[in-house]
Amino acid sequence: MFKFYSIFILISLLGFSNSLVTNYVPITGSNILTPADIPRASLLLYDQASAYVFASSIQLETPSDVFNITFSKYFLNNIVALSNNNLFGASSHYDNLILFYNNASNMGIVSLNNTVGYINTLSKFTSMDTSRFNTISTSIINLISNIESVTNLAQTLATSMNNTKNSLSPNSPNAETYQVVVDNYNMVIKSVLSVSSHLNNLKIPLTEISNFMPNFVNEVNLYSQYISTDTLYMNHMNNLMTGVLLRSNTLYSRSLLLSRLKESF
Repeated sequence: MFKFYSIFILISLLGFSNSLVTNYVPITGSNILTPADIPRASLLLYDQASAYVFASSIQLETPSDVFNITFSKYFLNNIVALSNNNLFGASSHYDNLILFYNNASNMGIVSLNNTVGYINTLSKFTSMDTSRFNTISTSIINLISNIESVTNLAQTLATSMNNTKNSLSPNSPNAETYQVVVDNYNMVIKSVLSVSSHLNNLKIPLTEISNFMPNFVNEVNLYSQYISTDTLYMNHMNNLMTGVLLRSNTLYSRSLLLSRLKESF
């Protein structure tokens, strides 16, 4: 009996040592270390169709949008400075604006850093632990929930500023000052809604990455149960990783402005 088990273990070890399964190695040649590695690891994975999808999914910022977002704090502060007694109601919105931009920037940074972790976790093809895929799904669900909380804050802030703007008297203190205040409020409101739109656009690639997780689970289960071969397992897992990396690059392109908001304040 002992001899039988010894032979069985030896055969199992030989079979494992001859396995063709290896961890995924990105084009960068090592693990993804920083968010900036994401586009480098994704660049050569595009075919014509996926390149078109990526190009059409990028949210391009116009120079005027970037200018308004960058200087929106100063537009609101300008309204505060136009009176000594908060005549135009901007003081109550200033702290909320800074809080919103900080939260939005944090969501961009967290999205990028989490995605680096997701990629490195998914690249471990030799691991048969499927719980990691559920962990990623849960992480993305929580991240999307936090993004939605911040976008709700943006809507509340924009509505509040719009209500304040509409409550102002055109002749208090004079028509010229009133118009300056209204113009400044409009630029700040537009900027808040633009940042909120950027946040909302993070949810699409995040959801698409999460949708790959059941497929990863299925491939690992098939392989660990000896239903799938080494070659099939590697091909399927490589295809899934390509999908994740392409969505991660979309997420990267949509997170850049958000992640740099703090640098503007």
